[in-house]
Amino acid sequence: MQLLHSFAIWISLMLAKRFLQTVLIVGMTWSGGIMFGAEDKIAPDNPGDLNAKSKYKGAVSMVDLTWLDQSGNELGFEILRSDNAEEFRLVGMVGANTTRFTDEVGKYITGAFTYKVRAFNQFGKSSDSNVASVWF
Repeated sequence: MQLLHSFAIWISLMLAKRFLQTVLIVGMTWSGGIMFGAEDKIAPDNPGDLNAKSKYKGAVSMVDLTWLDQSGNELGFEILRSDNAEEFRLVGMVGANTTRFTDEVGKYITGAFTYKVRAFNQFGKSSDSNVASVWF
């Protein structure tokens, strides 16, 4: 009987966990017995005022990036870099409410690098921030 009772409790916990996961996936919250929709079922606003500053750590070229978080519904930010100002590739990701990133470009690097940042959430990606460039 104890085993059956333990199994019933386990099933109840698994069902409750599945329900909570489902609620989180569809973006619903429960408060005071009333079900509300997600705050924003849209992609986040784009980050603003992106700034880039070059620095060196020994022979390693690095770029410190800072930006303004202009969204309240992002899950994180994608950092993109280009060495030709046209083709950007993802070089990093940070979590929500983060407003800085340091990119270790590489050893003995010369040339120009351009960056942009965009926010993302479960509903999509923001438009890109302004671009910021550095020269090594």
